Amino acid sequence: MGIIDAYENAEFRNKLSVLATLIKLSFVDGVLDQNEMKIIEKVAREYGLLDPEDLIYLIRNYEKYSLEPAYNYDERIEQLYYLSKIIYADGHIDKNELKILKNAIVALGFPPKNVDIIYETAIGKIVDDADLEEFTKAIKKVNQL
Repeated sequence: MGIIDAYENAEFRNKLSVLATLIKLSFVDGVLDQNEMKIIEKVAREYGLLDPEDLIYLIRNYEKYSLEPAYNYDERIEQLYYLSKIIYADGHIDKNELKILKNAIVALGFPPKNVDIIYETAIGKIVDDADLEEFTKAIKKVNQL
């Protein structure tokens, strides 16, 4: 499905917003590096954005999109997983990335009172190279506190 078709499909539009946010996070330090690009390409394939021209368009126009949380709780955790992976792709997190991720946690519908614990847990799991299943279990556990 191409980007133009996304406007008629809420689920795909949601996925584009996640990809755009991944790109935004990648550019916070001014550079879209190889590790970040690998993650973006992987997520794009998983989300059905298969046309390389569409991905190029999104990279050039990411600022036109804002994060739209998924309706499903597990899908919102998956979105958080990818956002967390992208900010740690270069092995460190700067203060601008931290701010964007914390804002994204709230935008994804997690309670503001849990932002810090969710952030710490998310990054801890990414640093430990947890898979999506482990990540999901950990976020669900801390979000219940």
